[in-house]
Amino acid sequence: MSSLRIAVVGTPRSGNTWVRYVLGDALDLQQMMPVHNPRDIAPELPERAALQIHWYREPNFQAFLRTNGFRVVVVARHPLDVLISALHFRRREWSLVRWLEGNAEFPPDFAEYAPASPSFVAYATSWGAENLLSVSYQWWHDRDAIRVRYEQLVREPVAAFTSLVEQLNEPADRVAKAIEANPFKAMQDLPNKHGWRGTPGLWRQLIPPLDAWRIFRRHRRVFDTLGYGIPPYLLTRRAALRNWQRLAI
Repeated sequence: MSSLRIAVVGTPRSGNTWVRYVLGDALDLQQMMPVHNPRDIAPELPERAALQIHWYREPNFQAFLRTNGFRVVVVARHPLDVLISALHFRRREWSLVRWLEGNAEFPPDFAEYAPASPSFVAYATSWGAENLLSVSYQWWHDRDAIRVRYEQLVREPVAAFTSLVEQLNEPADRVAKAIEANPFKAMQDLPNKHGWRGTPGLWRQLIPPLDAWRIFRRHRRVFDTLGYGIPPYLLTRRAALRNWQRLAI
């Protein structure tokens, strides 16, 4: 079997872990330990390996990937769903402080926020949020990267993963079984609720329209580059807070 190394490199909470699991099983890749910093990557690299990391598209890391023959797979997700998912994950998981080595700048009381709160909007329009959202944005510009949207993977998993595998020039005959072996529910059932809801567009139930537009305007280049927008919708702040109380379990 020929050598194949893939690096799933994207903004946290975009479906990166699911992509790594499925591609790893479909292509018989050794799952490497996810890392927060390129310096933490094990020096002994398997010939067929799946790496996951949330890191900037910067020259030293790009050179490492090229030198070691990695193909980059970048996953994008609607930025508002990313921010809400990060908020929920922080309620159960402390490792967020290592994301981008602290450059996501989560406030100490971030886990106490609600998506419809002024505090959440303040964070979502901050430099820390810009750093968080920038990972997929930066790699989306890489002409050699294989790009996929989380929403495609959820809507048509077999077709979307098959397309990824074919772009890697590998046989796709094991894709369906790999998806079956790695159901999203398995991550939802983890103690830290890693998969949580996983529903595209959940932000429409949790962020009032005026707040969504404020966040969109702050990060418009990210939204536009990744192909996401804010379609018209109705949601009161009171209803958004009620929805959060119901969903944030």
